[in-house]
Amino acid sequence: MFVFTSYMTVSNIEKTVLKSIEKEDPSFTGDGYTSQCIIYGVFALCNWLAPTIIGIIGSRKSIYLGSICYVLFLMPFFLSSTFLLYTMSALLGFGASLIWTGQGIYLTLNSDSSTISRNSGIFWAMSKMSICIGNVFMILVFCDQTEFNKFTRILIFTVMAVVCSFGTLILMVLRPPVDAEGKKNEVNLWKSNSMNPKQKIKGSVRLLMTKHMLMLSILFLFTGLTISFNNSVYSSSIAFTKSISTNSKQLIGYTALVGGVGEVIGSLLCSILGKKSSRSSSKFSGLSRSTMIIISFFINIVAYGLIFVNLPNDSPFGDTYTKSIIKPNQYLAIFCGFLLGLGGSGFNTQIYNVIGTKYSSNVVSTVSLFMFMQSTSAAISFFYSNQFGIYVQLIILTIVMTIGTLSYIVVDKSVSIK
Repeated sequence: MFVFTSYMTVSNIEKTVLKSIEKEDPSFTGDGYTSQCIIYGVFALCNWLAPTIIGIIGSRKSIYLGSICYVLFLMPFFLSSTFLLYTMSALLGFGASLIWTGQGIYLTLNSDSSTISRNSGIFWAMSKMSICIGNVFMILVFCDQTEFNKFTRILIFTVMAVVCSFGTLILMVLRPPVDAEGKKNEVNLWKSNSMNPKQKIKGSVRLLMTKHMLMLSILFLFTGLTISFNNSVYSSSIAFTKSISTNSKQLIGYTALVGGVGEVIGSLLCSILGKKSSRSSSKFSGLSRSTMIIISFFINIVAYGLIFVNLPNDSPFGDTYTKSIIKPNQYLAIFCGFLLGLGGSGFNTQIYNVIGTKYSSNVVSTVSLFMFMQSTSAAISFFYSNQFGIYVQLIILTIVMTIGTLSYIVVDKSVSIK
């Protein structure tokens, strides 16, 4: 939560912050979308190495090592160096592969089929509280100003560095993962697998080529597209739409805040309403994975439709006064942020749910593949975010989400039958 309070806040404002640095220093040419593209591109490549590294040092140490990279990523925003920005972006991509693959493994090792839905929901809710914390701070910072100046930038990134460092210290005290009987199981997991790194990569490729994994990969790709759109493109588009509010920079904080609230509420609802174990004596056994995916699908459809009519097509690129289909409305923009968070939590928690249920015996390779597919699509999305207007981006999201949802339902049905 504390580590990502830093990163999620920075990713929301990076494009606009770097634009302000460019105005102060014309020699600075750093671009927020390019930085994020590098992060997720390196993240995708390093996901093939992450299982081997985690196998050597364990999931806890991998999570801790990855968190240090998040602290170092903040350095370029103090020094205004394009080279340092892109170098630290690449380092963060490496750290992200460790912290995300490590946490996916750590979460699964501490869960079983009857607790994975609850635990993934609680984890996602706690991690997404970071969005709320960071953006409450952003709202307070911009309560009496409309632009990023040097003092404001230094203040924001100093606070973010302190918070991220504090989170890194907390991760030092994670307990060893244990199974349902309370026994340590991480060592057994890795010692029982004598494959070398090359064999593990080949095994991951074989797993990727299976029918059900290929089908799930479509939804994996969709979650990567939402990382780009929800966490960066949408907030930047609001900030650049000058006719939406007299203080569009502060509006970023409000939108991201309610998005975080949506993530937390959605995650908690998935945890509470998730289908219980067959041993449960309750008359209401909970909602199935497919049901929650379908609900999330329709929430996102509503959000995409409202964004389509509320923001101008050229809003992702820079300050614009272009007219949208309707007059841009700040309250509608904030509400869409909430819907994006609510819908996104449903997709992500149910992906972890099906991984923990269907692929519990091969969780390392499965989580690594999920991270690879997600980060690859995020990198691609950040790349085309400088090329395509918001209308085209919304259409791409809708198409991939529709195919991914249908594919997930087919896979989930096969799991339920078993």
